[in-house]
Amino acid sequence: MHRPYRIIDISQPVSSRTACFPGDTPFSRQVTVSFAESKVINLTAITMSPHVGTHADAPVHVQGDMAEGSGMAASLPLENFIGPAVVFDVSPLNDAIGIEHVAGKLKTLDRLPARVLFKTCREIRYEVFEDRYAYFSVELVQALADRGVTLMGIDTPSVDDVNSKTLDAHHALIARGLCWLENLDLTRVEEGEYVLVAPPLKLAEVEASPVRAVLLEGDGW
Repeated sequence: MHRPYRIIDISQPVSSRTACFPGDTPFSRQVTVSFAESKVINLTAITMSPHVGTHADAPVHVQGDMAEGSGMAASLPLENFIGPAVVFDVSPLNDAIGIEHVAGKLKTLDRLPARVLFKTCREIRYEVFEDRYAYFSVELVQALADRGVTLMGIDTPSVDDVNSKTLDAHHALIARGLCWLENLDLTRVEEGEYVLVAPPLKLAEVEASPVRAVLLEGDGW
C-alpha cells in the first residue's frame, strides 16, 4: 500500500557500543532465558541510564527531590513531542547556538512550528563521546519560547556545554515550560518542515526517558 508520507528515523542506536556521558551508566544486556536452553523463548534484562541514546529529560533531572515523585518522565506533556516541527541546519557547529544562527531562517517561515530541532553534526559517531559539541544559549531558548515554541531538540549529548556546572539552558527551558530532546540523529535530514513523533515512555520513577524519534515528511500524515 502506498504511504502518503515518508518516515525518517532520527533516533540514535542503543547498544553496548553506544557512548554515554562520562560517569553515566552505559547500556548492557543480560540473557536471562535463552531459546537454546529453554526451547521456548529468549528473555533479556537490560541496564542503562535513561540518558543513553535519543531521549527526553524531565524537570527533576536538574531540580527537585526525586523522593517527592514530581517532575518525572511520565509527567512530560505528550502534545509537546508530537506535531509540526522544523529542522534548522546550523552544521557544523560545536559551540553555543545563538539567535544569530537562526535569525535569517526564522524570517523565511510564514509561521514557526511549536517544535524546533537543530542539526549541528554532519556525521555522528555513536560509539564516541564527543567532548566538544553544540548546545543551546539561554538567549536562544528565551527567543524561541517568546515565539511560541514548546519543544527544542538537538543532535548532541546535552543542551548545555559539557563543562557547565550551572546547566543554564536546562533551567531556562524549564522556566519557560519547554520540553527538549537530546542525542537526535539528523544526518539524513534536510532543513525544512516535518511532523515530529517522539513521545517519551511513561516512566514514573526516573528523570528521563528514551524515545524512538521519527519525522514524517509529506502531506498525508
